[in-house]
Amino acid sequence: MGLIDRFVVGHFSRLSPWKGQHILIEALQYCPEDVTAILVGDALFGEQDYVQQLHQQVEQLGLSDRVQFLGFRSDIPTLMSACSLIAHTSTAPEPFGRVIVEGMLCGRPVVAAAAGGAIELVEHGVTGWLCPPDDPHKLAEIICTCRDDSAQAEAIAKQGKQQAIDRFNLEIINQSIAVILIQILAK
Repeated sequence: MGLIDRFVVGHFSRLSPWKGQHILIEALQYCPEDVTAILVGDALFGEQDYVQQLHQQVEQLGLSDRVQFLGFRSDIPTLMSACSLIAHTSTAPEPFGRVIVEGMLCGRPVVAAAAGGAIELVEHGVTGWLCPPDDPHKLAEIICTCRDDSAQAEAIAKQGKQQAIDRFNLEIINQSIAVILIQILAK
C-alpha cells in the first residue's frame, strides 16, 4: 500500500457521518507529513453522499497522498496489526465499540471518542487515549503524542492488549456466567 516509513492511523468502520471519518481527515492536516490514514469500510444504508464528501474533503485539504480508502476488507486483523494507531472517532456514543477491543487485541494503541462504551473500554493514558468527540485538534495532538513517543505508545498498547485479553476471553466470560447461573439456581 506504499506505507513504508509512514505513521499509519487506521479507521475501521462503515463510512457514515456518525462514525466520524471526517474528524480523522481534518485532524490529519494538523499532523506531520508522514502521518497517513487508511479508512477501511464503505457506505451502507444510502450513505454514498457522505463518501463523496469525504473524498472532496481529502482533495480540499490537499491530503490525497495521505488518505487511502480501502473499502470492505476481510483481512482486518492483518490491516490493524500494520497500523501505528487505531482511531475510533464516533460522534455519537456507541454502546460498546468492538473496533476498540479488536485494535487492542491486535496489540495496537487505540484512541477513542470519549463517549458511550468507549469510556468503559479505555483508561486514558493507560490502555489507550480518550479524545472528546468532534475535536480534530485534540485528536491530532494525541496522534502526534503516539507518533513522537513510540515507547509510551508501545507500553499503552501492551496494557490495552492485556486488558482486552483479561476482560473479553470467552472461557473466562463463560465461567463467570456459569457462576452467576449456579447462584441463581441455588436460590
